[in-house]
Amino acid sequence: MSRGLVDRGMTPGQRDQEGVNARTVQLVKLLTEIGPDVPEISRRLGQFKESVRYRYKEKILNKGFSVQAAVDHEKLGLRRIIAIVDFSDAYRRFSQSILASMNELCFLVSFSRTMPGGYYVAHFSVPREFVDELKFFLNTMKDKGMFSRLEVLEFDWIRMVPMKAEFYDFDTGRWDFDWTAKSTGDFRSAHYLPSNPTRFDLTDLLLIKELQMDANKSLKDISEKLKVNYKKLAWHYTTHVLSKRLINGYRVNWMGTKYDYTIEKVLHRQHRYLAGSLVVRGVDEYEAMSLRQVVNRLPFLWSEAVGANYFCEFSFPVDFVVEGLQLLTQAIGEVKERAEVFTIDQSDAAGFTISYGRYDQTRKRWEFNLADLISRFETLIMEIKKETA
Repeated sequence: MSRGLVDRGMTPGQRDQEGVNARTVQLVKLLTEIGPDVPEISRRLGQFKESVRYRYKEKILNKGFSVQAAVDHEKLGLRRIIAIVDFSDAYRRFSQSILASMNELCFLVSFSRTMPGGYYVAHFSVPREFVDELKFFLNTMKDKGMFSRLEVLEFDWIRMVPMKAEFYDFDTGRWDFDWTAKSTGDFRSAHYLPSNPTRFDLTDLLLIKELQMDANKSLKDISEKLKVNYKKLAWHYTTHVLSKRLINGYRVNWMGTKYDYTIEKVLHRQHRYLAGSLVVRGVDEYEAMSLRQVVNRLPFLWSEAVGANYFCEFSFPVDFVVEGLQLLTQAIGEVKERAEVFTIDQSDAAGFTISYGRYDQTRKRWEFNLADLISRFETLIMEIKKETA
């Protein structure tokens, strides 16, 4: 039986528990929409603030779920580029450090290592006007021997998929999804449209960056950390971040993967999910929509990007791996010759905030110094060659 169908044979205690979980689901639905604004959530639910605050702490935070802002990359003028790379032997043991430096220098926002292939799927959110520069840089690194494999895929937009909390039991930590139910998919999600670029400034980016790391931070705490006047920060939050919807929702990190900024380490829950991604190369509009209508049925979808290609990330609970792969098989039926499924090593994956350091506040625009970037990496290549000689 899938969640949401009432079992009239339940005991009163079981019905009470079902009711508690239903209220948690309501809470999570609003969390993904407006973030951890307890007073507003309690108002919308018609519940006491103390009850909502307790449930949020007990069922979400204490269970190891982080809550993070989901950035609207297109409103910031950013485009998703995914590079599939394999490092040459001399550079393989430096791969994580090299990729992490690309966050600061050339707009990389995440990477993950595939199994058993051992190559990396690297995500860049790069300003539209610098897409060609990024591609030139990556190809230059391949020509200089850093990469033994390089494939660069372009996408028009990316979205972070909200948690489908109605399929999750927050007390047992288990999913309940009816794989046999006939469905044409999540119509609203499958017809998602990207945003148009809007105006923003460095203060907005710094604020977004903090909320990406931890949406539970108060504006007061962020003000103190950034050393920005509280009233100024609150004005930016209200008139820019909220009014312009630079954040288009919040992610409840149900996988349990979390970056601890105190010890600077990614923390993972072991052996609960099989993480992976699907890429389909060279899709037309009809093929992309057909893929999305099937894939968006999944409550285990993490993100998806669409454009000349299709890409999605997923995490299947270990109990549902076979069913999940069967659904993906169904989804790619007509495009399987152009499709590839990656299994991800979560212990060798990392996500970063937007590359706010690449924004020039004086000129009020993103910057990309291609010559300087290539020069820095040429120096790095020389140092690595000396070390491995």
